[in-house]
Amino acid sequence: MITFLYGDHIEASRNELNRLKQGAKGKEIRSIDGRCLDATALTQALSSSSLFGGDVLVVVEHLFSKLGKKTKLIEKLAEILSNAAKDTDIILWEDKELGAGIIKSLGPSAKAIPFKIPSLIFQFLDGLRPHSAKTLLPVYQKLVATEPEELIFTMLTRRIRQL
Repeated sequence: MITFLYGDHIEASRNELNRLKQGAKGKEIRSIDGRCLDATALTQALSSSSLFGGDVLVVVEHLFSKLGKKTKLIEKLAEILSNAAKDTDIILWEDKELGAGIIKSLGPSAKAIPFKIPSLIFQFLDGLRPHSAKTLLPVYQKLVATEPEELIFTMLTRRIRQL
């Protein structure tokens, strides 16, 4: 089975990845960096069996983000992943939004989970203007209750630079 975690909310997607890894008790976990991976290395990593004969979980990070619009290569890698998913559990992790074509190329059995930054952050950032503290305070309080302060601070800093 293929599980595809992607989106610009990196903290939430990384937490889900760690939760899935911890839930794979008794499996051999192979972590692969997709930035320096080609089709043959991917095939070898997916098709080789475990040394002790157990189940294998393959985690591939940053596989599709480096490819851009190279559709033939994306289709080739997706075919390799789809064929290997019958025998091996595969988790793909990307730290940015990807097109629907990549998700469709993985096949109907792939489980794609998007992680997006909540729109409440953008409402807060768009409301920044002089003397708007009273209107922004309730939005900020909701935001702090659900999102980490580091994310809010980073987005706020970036927004002030833009202004």
